[in-house]
This record gives sequence, C-alpha cells and structure tokens, in this order.
Amino acid sequence: MRPIGEKCETFRSLGKKVLSADVEERDKRGAKDAADWRTLWRAAADAGVLALTVPEQFGGEGRSFLEAVQALHALGEGCRDNGMLLGLNGQLWAMQKSILEFGSEEQKSTFLPILINGDAICAHAVTETNSGSDVTGIRATAQKTQNGYVLNGEKIWIGMAPAADVAQVFALTNPDLGAWGMSAFLVDLNLPGISKSAPYEKAGHRTVPTGKLTFENVEIPQTSLLGSEGSGHAIFNLSIAWERSFIFSSHVGAMKRQLDETVLFARDRAPNGRPIINNQTVSNRLADMQVRYEIARLLIENAARELDAGIQNRMTPSVAKLQVAESLLENALDAQRINGASGYLTGECERMVRDMAGTITLGGTSDIQRLLIAAYQKGSVKA
Repeated sequence: MRPIGEKCETFRSLGKKVLSADVEERDKRGAKDAADWRTLWRAAADAGVLALTVPEQFGGEGRSFLEAVQALHALGEGCRDNGMLLGLNGQLWAMQKSILEFGSEEQKSTFLPILINGDAICAHAVTETNSGSDVTGIRATAQKTQNGYVLNGEKIWIGMAPAADVAQVFALTNPDLGAWGMSAFLVDLNLPGISKSAPYEKAGHRTVPTGKLTFENVEIPQTSLLGSEGSGHAIFNLSIAWERSFIFSSHVGAMKRQLDETVLFARDRAPNGRPIINNQTVSNRLADMQVRYEIARLLIENAARELDAGIQNRMTPSVAKLQVAESLLENALDAQRINGASGYLTGECERMVRDMAGTITLGGTSDIQRLLIAAYQKGSVKA
C-alpha cells in the first residue's frame, strides 16, 4: 500500500487534471446525460477513491479513517467539481461502509468489488415525503413472503438515484413497531416494478443526479436483507453518523483551494495601486475564512481519530456536520464578496456559493444538528 502522502498527491492531481475537466459546461447542462460524468466516476474509481476504507480482501486498501479523510481532502483541493465530490463521498461513507459493517460475507463479496471499481453505483434510499432525518415517519413497506419480501414505497431526494444500479433501501417489515420495525435492504434497481425519475433540476451540485425511486410490488430475495430484520434503525443511525462526519471531507479541500485563490486575488487586485488585502475589512474576512477552514478540517480529522481509536461519540457527527457545512457556505459567500463584481459573474465563485448552499441541508439540516446537539447536552440522548 502506497504511503498516504503519495496517495494525496495522486488524488490532488486527479482532481485537477481529470475530474475538473469541462466543469463549467457540465454544470450548466446538469446530469441528465450520464455520459457527462460516468467516465469521470470511473476515473476516480480507477485511482482508488472508492477503495480507501474497504479491506484488501474485497479489493480495497484498508486505510484508516484518518488516512481516508486526508486523501479525500487532497482530492477536493484539486477538483472543482463539487457534485462529483459529493457523489463519491456519499457512496464511500453512507453505502459502502454500511455494507462492510452489516453485510453478510456474500453481500460484501458481491457488492463491494463492483462499487469500488466503478462498475456499479449505489444510492442511499431513506428520505420520503414525510420522513428524512427522523426515520420514524418512513412508510415504505417490505412484506415478508415465502421467498423474500415484496417492497412498496417511494423515496425522494435520493443522490445518484436516476443512474444507480443498486440501492440501500429502508422499509418497514413490521409497521406496528414503527421505526423499530424498520429493516434495510440491498436492492437491485433493475428488478421489475422499480422506476427512476429524471434528475431533479437543482441550484447546486448539478454535475451528478438526484432523483426519486418508486417501488411497486417489487419482489426481492431474502438475501437482500442487510443485517437482521428490524435492525434498520440501528443501521441508519450508524450510516448517517459516518455520512455527517465525513461526507464533506473533499469539500473542505475545495474550501482550502478557494481560500488560497482568494488571498492571491486580494493581493493582486490593486485599485489606485493599493492591494485590497491591505483594507481591514478584506483582511478580516480572509482571517475569518482561514479560521473556519482550520476548524472544519480539524473537526473532520477529530471524528476520524475517534473512530480509529474505537471511540463512539454520538455528538461528534452533528458537531462536525453543523460547523463544517456552515463554514463551507460562509467561506463561499466571503470569497464572492472579496471578488466583488467578478465574483457575481457565472463561474467559480458563483458556482461555489450554489454548491455550498446545499451543504446546510444535505444529510440533515443545520437546525436538526443543533437540536441533536442540544438533546445530547441535556442528557435526553446518551453521548
């Protein structure tokens, strides 16, 4: 296995030279045509992006959490396609990690190799019209049959759904028990009775698709069950914790690149011969941007170190998600302010604002994270 420093350099170069290709035009077109982004996804897989935390026996590299987030940070430093970064991190943390932790040996051997090499893409199908971060509102059902289950329901706002090959679907196997009667399934999205929507039109992260999955009397085999029946709530809690802690690992790398570029702009922009970095309002914004970046990076690395040490702190994911997401948006807005009129034109600054605006909603809104943190503080939920 290559030293982590070499892996970071490889990822940084991959992001800059390959994944950033034609990003402005692809952002304008959206993700309706998979040919626009699937080749790039494959290139990322070939470089080992999706293999970071998967053990070698399944074709991965078996990296620690800390090494993984450091490599993903480097990827973000080079890559200007925030949608691609979101999609890759989403699969790595929410889906692959769940299969690794809860899947049977057959499921691991079947799904992990094709996910990490880019042959298949997995969606995390949780959200419904009346259920998101609070999974107690889930209404999708999986009725037990002699050979498996019959799946019915609709999942909305699902990243990668229009192009996914498999989905991790959460559904009620015992509706009388509410969320405690929920189970998780690995579902082949080519089965009869499954329909995918066209990609949603989004403000940001336009370069990869988000959409809806509908299940109408879909017969799935017993082997689709992930973990044990009724363990869906526990699987969701862990998968969303990994997602909230680490899904923006690469976005923080992009934040570092934007910070460096904004500092250079403020040094070079010199109306009347005086660089604007010498204006206190500008230098103060740059200082705030630096502090936000450092805190965001350290929060993600702290979450990684805790898990590497076997520490399960249930507050950590919400703290990281809240602060990192808010910092991503604030830095994007400050960069736009410092760039002035040029920052308002269609391009890098404007796209960063649109992309980062989504981070305060994805994976649970900032307000939900505040409620969770307060609940831990009050002792209503054990940290």
